[in-house]
Amino acid sequence: MFAILWKHKILTILIFTFLLLSILCQITAGVIYQSMIAEADNMSATKNKILKQCKQKYANYYKLNGKMVNTAAFVDKFLQKICILRIPLGRFSHVAGQMMMLSVLATGVSVCLSLAAGDTLFQIIPYYLVSILGLYLYFSVAGLMDLQEKQKALKINLMDYLENHLIPRLEIEKEVSLEEGAKKREQRVNAFLRELEETDEEADLQEVDIQQRDSGNTERVSPAAAGYEDELESLLEEFFA
Repeated sequence: MFAILWKHKILTILIFTFLLLSILCQITAGVIYQSMIAEADNMSATKNKILKQCKQKYANYYKLNGKMVNTAAFVDKFLQKICILRIPLGRFSHVAGQMMMLSVLATGVSVCLSLAAGDTLFQIIPYYLVSILGLYLYFSVAGLMDLQEKQKALKINLMDYLENHLIPRLEIEKEVSLEEGAKKREQRVNAFLRELEETDEEADLQEVDIQQRDSGNTERVSPAAAGYEDELESLLEEFFA
């Protein structure tokens, strides 16, 4: 009965390939979302590179924009930029649906070729079974993964952490940095004032030295001047005598 599947090997391979890809896309996206949801519960110590980038970018925006950050819009944009093999993670459900539709299309082509070759409806039943079972498996995995709900849960966890944990921490860090900056400025001012005082003391000492030198020179010159005056008086006395 199932031997008819091998009459069109290429189409049969395409049917199962597209079906497998559709399921893998959903499982891959679901596993990634679930991993990030679990890591988002402990964002402060997370090792997930994507979540680390989210924290760092949000902190940078918060510091640059002066607290004016729309957290919901930021998280939405961030989630849209998460890509696996250059495919946005949020579109994996659409890719999975397209793969499933290609599988159904390949099945329909196989059925048409079989009917054109003269096969009966009973003989082509395996194609219908494969198509029905493939759809059942696809929707079962889609319901189990529930990518949209996982994306919403991840968004809620990220917003909760960013608004209720990261922002208060950034505020505390800002206050601490302001206090440290004020202390450093105070230390610089005190050091500058000390330098001014030391400079003033050195200037006073130099002034005292100069005054002492000037007074010493005056004392040394005065006796010589007195001797010259005595000699002049004696010469005048001799002249007028």
